[in-house]
Amino acid sequence: MRALATVSLAGVLLLCATGCGKEEVTADTAPFQAAITSYLAQKSMGMKVTKFQSLKVEDGAATAVCRLEEASGLYAMGVRWRFTFRQGPRGWKVTEHEAL
Repeated sequence: MRALATVSLAGVLLLCATGCGKEEVTADTAPFQAAITSYLAQKSMGMKVTKFQSLKVEDGAATAVCRLEEASGLYAMGVRWRFTFRQGPRGWKVTEHEAL
């Protein structure tokens, strides 16, 4: 009985570790992904966005935390960066990035 309780508790903790408390990005990320893709190409960084972990939009400014990987997919290693955006007449543009 005690072993069953221990296994059950471990299962609940594992489920919480993989999903509890994580917010899903509900905003449309497409314009921001396009801005990041353009920014990375301009700087010849050879990376691509694999996931938006957060996105906050206020008036004509926004910030996003993204997971990026090497563009060819050769390496399965990633980094997290915070991008800052401003909205202009032609859409969103990355103004800076910061490694997290």
